[in-house]
Amino acid sequence: MKITNHHKGPIGLPDGTVLPPGVPTPVASWDSLKNNAVVKGWLGGKIISVGGASAATSPPPAAPSLLGSDLLPSQVLLVDDTTVPLGHIVQHAHSASGLSVEDWNKLDSEAREALLAASVQQLTSEAAAKKGEVTTSTPTTTGNQKPDAAADKDALIARAKALGIAAKATWGVPKLQEAIAAAEAKKGEG
Repeated sequence: MKITNHHKGPIGLPDGTVLPPGVPTPVASWDSLKNNAVVKGWLGGKIISVGGASAATSPPPAAPSLLGSDLLPSQVLLVDDTTVPLGHIVQHAHSASGLSVEDWNKLDSEAREALLAASVQQLTSEAAAKKGEVTTSTPTTTGNQKPDAAADKDALIARAKALGIAAKATWGVPKLQEAIAAAEAKKGEG
């Protein structure tokens, strides 16, 4: 029997079968599952249906979306109180890369994080220029600045990984800054 999940996310049936959203999925043990109290509730609430969805009720296939970051927070602090959503940074980096959505999503995470870190740097420079401030090549915490430490650290980790540094989340901001400075100096010599 084919069962269709009408919920936004996947649903796991008691037998371990996972029903992806909107896809009629064969369920071999349906005769025993249909009497389960939870399954009956899903049927009654029209969260799942028996026999698959008709073409008229099926949602259109979703356009592929861009993969984001495993390191950056959902809101990235650029300058003072200027933050941007991670989605904006992903779109900016994707546009700058010139890659198709499929090719962007095929990038390994380190290459994608490097492109995202470069976009954070560019957007930080642009935001600082609008505010009339001077920034360094990497986000830092100096003087009287009080940026979001987690966002700053995530950006530094992304930058370090882009430079081939095996940075760890347990490293502090000063250690990350030192490692990045050393890698950039070494890169400039080579």
